[in-house]
Amino acid sequence: MANQKRKGLQLLIIAALLLGACARARASGTPLPTAAASAALTTPAAPVRSKDSSTLTYDTSSGDPETLDTAFDYEVMGGMIIQNTYDTLIFYNKDKADKFVPQLATGVPSQANGGISADGRTYTFKIRAGVKFHNGDTLTPDDVAFTFQRGLLQGGLKSPQWLLFQPILGLAASPSGNNDITDLLDPGGKLGNEPADQLKADLLKADPARLLAACQAVTSAIVADDTAGTVTVHLAQPWGPFLATLANAWGSIVDKQWIGANGGWDGDCHTWQNFYQPTLADVNKLKLSSAENGTGPYQLDHWTAGQEIVLKAFDGYWRTQPAWTGGPSGVPRLKSIVIKLDVGQLADRLAALKSGQTDMIDPGSPTDWPQMDALVGETCPEVNLCSASAGSGHPLRVIKNLPAASRSDVFFNFKIDTTGGNDFIGSGQLDGNGIPPDFFADAHVRRAFNDCFDWATYLKEVQLGEGLQSFDVMLPGEIGYSDQDPHYAYDPNKCKSELQEAPLKSADGRSLWDIGFRMSLGYDTGNTQRQVIAQILSQDLKAVNPKFVITPAEMTAQALDTAQQAHKLPVWVTSWLEDIHDPHDWVVVYVTGTFAQQQSLPHDLAQPLSALINQAVQQTDPDKRAALYQQFNQAFYAAAPDILLTVQNGRQYEQRWVQGYYYNPIYSGLYFYALSKV
Repeated sequence: MANQKRKGLQLLIIAALLLGACARARASGTPLPTAAASAALTTPAAPVRSKDSSTLTYDTSSGDPETLDTAFDYEVMGGMIIQNTYDTLIFYNKDKADKFVPQLATGVPSQANGGISADGRTYTFKIRAGVKFHNGDTLTPDDVAFTFQRGLLQGGLKSPQWLLFQPILGLAASPSGNNDITDLLDPGGKLGNEPADQLKADLLKADPARLLAACQAVTSAIVADDTAGTVTVHLAQPWGPFLATLANAWGSIVDKQWIGANGGWDGDCHTWQNFYQPTLADVNKLKLSSAENGTGPYQLDHWTAGQEIVLKAFDGYWRTQPAWTGGPSGVPRLKSIVIKLDVGQLADRLAALKSGQTDMIDPGSPTDWPQMDALVGETCPEVNLCSASAGSGHPLRVIKNLPAASRSDVFFNFKIDTTGGNDFIGSGQLDGNGIPPDFFADAHVRRAFNDCFDWATYLKEVQLGEGLQSFDVMLPGEIGYSDQDPHYAYDPNKCKSELQEAPLKSADGRSLWDIGFRMSLGYDTGNTQRQVIAQILSQDLKAVNPKFVITPAEMTAQALDTAQQAHKLPVWVTSWLEDIHDPHDWVVVYVTGTFAQQQSLPHDLAQPLSALINQAVQQTDPDKRAALYQQFNQAFYAAAPDILLTVQNGRQYEQRWVQGYYYNPIYSGLYFYALSKV
């Protein structure tokens, strides 16, 4: 699927996640301490207490949310506010991103309990009774159905609701379409393919009968029964990750009456088109973008743009029993959450930590870690496995070995554009002074570049030794991933052999090995990660044969992005931040979605991989899904369309008086309800 998330904020968010702004669960392969070591590590550092145990102050390097409208927000900061002020039907089982517990639904549907039909196409949710929204309205099944109906109809072009289009409406994301309701209204036509600035005007001119039919298709797929207290969702096909798709912040349940009273759609199928919002600028004209009315443990007290967001505990929160053993229940223990936005230089942020003014801080990158470590008095190789550090009188706790739900990889361009010339590929020919546009169509070349990449150097120089090489497209721990799968490792001899076997010939018949090549690998100014990747490939290929020349080229971020979008770059590095903790969110973008389209991935390579993807996503049996993904992994390894790099391990820094922290790799930021202070 062509994921349209995060746009301008994507690089900032990915950088924050990659470099430790959010902590992650332990990567597979990280050794567990021995029994003796565990006994020592569980010895806590000296106790410390906060002067104010009712307020938590969180210093984040992130900026303001894009919006607080649950149907539209698609970035981390807004997601964190929504995650703490709203509830979803089901939620993650503590730190498990692929296991769920009931939230506004009284149970997690399964075939065993009758909540999922035998064919995997019908899901029934029993809705919890007596739950109150923050304004006092009572939650009903109709509110739940309306939430998802509105999302599908109002989502627009920057909405995460595209994740539901294919399972519910059968609409696959398309590189040419809008990937929203207009693709159903006018499949393959003008309305489904035009830019946002014209889209709504033409939508309002559409045939009223077709507009009504589109809305009715949505409302008939998601049906509330207030008498029975249920909501039933009818899928277009079985969908393995459907529950995972509902658990994230965009599945937050809203108050239908409140939405309509604040300028939003009121649920009338005759008028939905008037409320369609194709851009965030349209979304943010309404109060819905800066206010909330959820059922969650916290309420929005105020949001001062560029300065702070303050949440206050909701005294009427419905949860009376923990969702998991040892989990929180009742009114939140922390009465106020103060989130500081873009607070300035690291030195100022550290001073606030040292003085106790802040309780948690996002480190900007691993380069900040040494300065943070100077304040650490308690070190945790894993969550809840801590010991006093050398400076046991220091105020901070650090939790390590927490991998991100994102990854950067190296991508090959199978069809490099040479229109108007292309300096990245020199002469554009195999003559020793360039490469031909189809250079990476040769599998020997792609495998050689993998064999000539030094992961150990990358892990050391970029990730300070705190990362894990990825063997498969999906993340470690997800269905189908195996640390026994075949993978590439730095092997100059294999690299040499592959390049000698490449069938590429120059015009006068000389081989690639004999004539060599030249190309540039661009990186954006200040991006150390991409600069080191370019240098590794340059040095290691040149070491195999001095005639193989890759020149690292520093560029502005805008120039690099423009070149990438124009298919000018022969090789580039980009990142993916998953939407759901499921292999489908990875394999699609690498084979048929955004990345594959940018690479001009050929049909004969993508088609067999895509067939496996389609079989796997419609399989609801985890074991059968895993078997299909194992086939996918073998085929992807053989094709070598990319260089899969590493999952960065992050860190969590907090005052030692903060209690209850745990990490779930798919969370939007922090879940404050679980936290307390002493």
